Amino acid sequence: MDTRTFTGLLAGTPPTALSIIELTAELTRPDGALDVDAAAARQKDIELACAQAQDYASATGRLKEALRWRLRSRR
Repeated sequence: MDTRTFTGLLAGTPPTALSIIELTAELTRPDGALDVDAAAARQKDIELACAQAQDYASATGRLKEALRWRLRSRR
């Protein structure tokens, strides 16, 4: 695995401004529970936020595995 591979993996990693974090904060009641009614009303936003989080997890997972593979080959 060469530098171009890592550059490509980094370029393919979405920005870390995950909307699921802000959305969850907005949907959390003062007692710490999820406001289920508010969440139901924003289901489309939740689906988009979950997809964005999954894309980020997948991209960072590929980067993590590439780094581990590269370091393993140095042992």
